[in-house]
Amino acid sequence: MSVDPLPTLVVLGTEPAGESAGHGLEGLLADADTVFTFPRGPESVALFYAEAWRVERISPRDAVGRITAWAGDHPAGNGVLLVAGEPAADVALGAVLDGLARTAPGLGIRVAAGTRVAPPHRSPLIG
Repeated sequence: MSVDPLPTLVVLGTEPAGESAGHGLEGLLADADTVFTFPRGPESVALFYAEAWRVERISPRDAVGRITAWAGDHPAGNGVLLVAGEPAADVALGAVLDGLARTAPGLGIRVAAGTRVAPPHRSPLIG
């Protein structure tokens, strides 16, 4: 008996450049089929690690519909949802996750709490 692969979504928080960065989480962004980003900051972080054509900006209002549609179109897909700050502190994310549990029950969701990804910090050139 074969088991059909299920789509997965990893939820990551972001932090500003110069903060302690991602503990290897950048690889999740680089390997994801699609990187969804909430407004206000995460999109710029995503673009450091993923090609622009794989990054989709979504709002909490349309996230359930768009992620559910993505999961239906990518039965073995790997997606990432980036939110600003700590995921556990994002009230809108809680509502989105509740909606996804109802509309996309086959979607595997993992919230990487306490670990956030940041763009690389660059030192100024010293002349």
